[in-house]
Amino acid sequence: MATFEVGIGKEDIQEGVLLPEDWYVMRIIEEPFEDKNAAWKAVGKDLPYKVASEVNEKAGKNIVLRLVMESEIPEFHERRFTKWLSLPNAGDEGKYMNDGQPKVDWKASIIYKWVEAFQGIVEGKEVTLAQGQKALVYVIQEIDRRESSDGAIVNTISMNVHPRALGAGGESPFGQPTLEGEEDDLPF
Repeated sequence: MATFEVGIGKEDIQEGVLLPEDWYVMRIIEEPFEDKNAAWKAVGKDLPYKVASEVNEKAGKNIVLRLVMESEIPEFHERRFTKWLSLPNAGDEGKYMNDGQPKVDWKASIIYKWVEAFQGIVEGKEVTLAQGQKALVYVIQEIDRRESSDGAIVNTISMNVHPRALGAGGESPFGQPTLEGEEDDLPF
């Protein structure tokens, strides 16, 4: 039998603290990359798109952004998030969103909003994002949707609120980031 010094008693463990729903400065911490989505991987990550999409019409690819929060509050600083931006694919052709917008256009518009917020580059049909770029991202609290979850409440990036570019000044005199087009002396 082995005994180990843990350094803190079980009764002294402090539980995690959720972030309040709000805007937070996020920085891309590694080069963004393209990857197969969960639907494609579930039917066979080595299958070609045509075969994977015949098995599961949701098979496609994402642009993956690995993000880290920047905050002066120690408990908030360096919390990590991932944003998956769905790339339009052949299976989206001829499909429409509830408001009548073509699905390929809807997916593309979301990508462009994220690229513009992070001050990336848009050239024709191509976008460029890089490690180190920053934007304001809205974080919410919701039930953990992972299969392994016990229904706990977790922080996630809001799917319904688009990110915002940091203002030209980056930081306001109050330590809060400024939004593009807003005056520095306006708190939010």
